[in-house]
Amino acid sequence: MAGRPRLPIGTFGEITTREVAPRRFRASARLRDWDGRTRQVSATSESASAARSALKARIAERMRAGDTSGALTADSPFADLADAWLEDLRMDSDRSDGTKEVYERELRSLVQPTFQHFTVREVTVGRIERFLKEQRSRSYARAKHSRTILSMVLGFAVRREIIARNPVKETSRLKKPKQVPKALTPEQIELIRRAAAEWRTGPGVLGPRPDGQVRDIIEFMLGTATRIGEALAIRKCDVDVTSEIPTVTIAGTIVVRRDRGVVRQGWTKTGESRRVAIPAFVAEVLRRRLVLLAGLPEDHLVFFTRNGTPLTPNNVRRTFREMLASVGLDEAEISPHAFRRTGATLLANRLDIETAAEVLGHSTPATTRDHYVEPSHAVDAVSALVLQRLGPLEAPRRPRLH
Repeated sequence: MAGRPRLPIGTFGEITTREVAPRRFRASARLRDWDGRTRQVSATSESASAARSALKARIAERMRAGDTSGALTADSPFADLADAWLEDLRMDSDRSDGTKEVYERELRSLVQPTFQHFTVREVTVGRIERFLKEQRSRSYARAKHSRTILSMVLGFAVRREIIARNPVKETSRLKKPKQVPKALTPEQIELIRRAAAEWRTGPGVLGPRPDGQVRDIIEFMLGTATRIGEALAIRKCDVDVTSEIPTVTIAGTIVVRRDRGVVRQGWTKTGESRRVAIPAFVAEVLRRRLVLLAGLPEDHLVFFTRNGTPLTPNNVRRTFREMLASVGLDEAEISPHAFRRTGATLLANRLDIETAAEVLGHSTPATTRDHYVEPSHAVDAVSALVLQRLGPLEAPRRPRLH
């Protein structure tokens, strides 16, 4: 005689109830737990119906605690799948806290508004295709980020055997618009320097006067081609302006964490530190900053708020935009990252692309060339001397008759 059929994982059998004491009832059922084992679970209450309800609630809570995705099916709400993916993401030790926060924010803002009322099964290739085209009409970056997040969520569903395939992979490829890196011109750099020197220094300015830090940050980024978060993370101990060749060690970045606020992270975007030689104008800026830091700990930040806390990249960017507006550069689409592209372009053109990549902290020169160096359309003049060899031969001179 065949035994009872095995329950699917996340389901329970018939609920039985019995009175175990006056006005006290116990409801019991067999549960196929998330680990594959079948267990007897129970709950008690003042009536049979209340005991059954309590048991169902206990089972639901048990499945959520044991494995968030265990009870999910293709007919589950997409929002439940998204929550399960987030739980799985939080346990991923290979991703930084900052990356996890970005993914969650983009899931909530980009993907959930469109798909939260669908089941997992209803998130089809066609619906995703239309969604991505709508996002692309707003911007390529928005569509790219939406596609990435949605693919990760549905890839998680495939790995949990909730669906058989990832429909995102069958949508049309997003074509990236061609963007040519643009370096600042010498005229723009001088305008920016003037804006930094004159910003909020005129008569009638309300509030505290600038302390010159943003001006110094601009000079530092121009002379080191660092990311803004790396520049703000420089400490006293990272600076050496006493050696014959002054240097600075780039070994961290400033990040904003939901649970800790603004903090210095002890590694860069690529995870690698680097020590770069600095030009004289940057060394002079750092010497002035070090005078202000006399007596403070070696791990104190070189750039900091009035309270001694880290400056946030967004606040520096906002101040920078206000400075640009004061000299009519607010519509030029210039950000602090332009200093990095400008440094990369100068290094690549005057030295070579490999040196530029090392200074910028890129693992391969291709990243530097494709995204940071403004192409030069000038051809080496020596080519004209070489091609001259293909010119017509001079005719032999005839003797002059007298």
